[in-house]
Amino acid sequence: MAAAPSRALAIKFSGYWSEYNRGLLPRRSGVFCVYRAHFDDQSKTTTMHELLHIGAASNVHECLADHPQAAQWRACLGPAECLSFSFGSVVSSDLAACEMALVMQHRPRCNAPVPAVCPFGRVTLKLTHRTPLLQTRFTVGAAGSGVIGRLGGPLLRRGLDFLRSFQPG
Repeated sequence: MAAAPSRALAIKFSGYWSEYNRGLLPRRSGVFCVYRAHFDDQSKTTTMHELLHIGAASNVHECLADHPQAAQWRACLGPAECLSFSFGSVVSSDLAACEMALVMQHRPRCNAPVPAVCPFGRVTLKLTHRTPLLQTRFTVGAAGSGVIGRLGGPLLRRGLDFLRSFQPG
């Protein structure tokens, strides 16, 4: 049996852009994160409360200019909250694998369900700079040997999905 392909990639995230200045997002290939956030006018700081969505595009600026899920993201906001975006440059050939790995690891509530097995084999990501609410080093795909390696990942993911299905209220 052939070994699954393996990729080790690094993504440097920059940000943050609000919904009102997202027109300044880079016109480059990359992944983006959409956050439920609060901006403090006095301290001029943004606090991220929840990762809502992870996406990828060959031109993130154009993708977010009129994203079809924007209304869904806004519906998640509470009083005095806003949408905030971060961006990480990724070459086009790695876009789908990076997006899938990020979504599989973090499972934002506004992303579609992901497969139990990564279709891109083993993907290891190292995230740097603007990474609130993101795990900065992780691997998805080809599990290690042994019972924990084979079952721990899927069982843990199911448990996390179950817990995330409960909305505070």
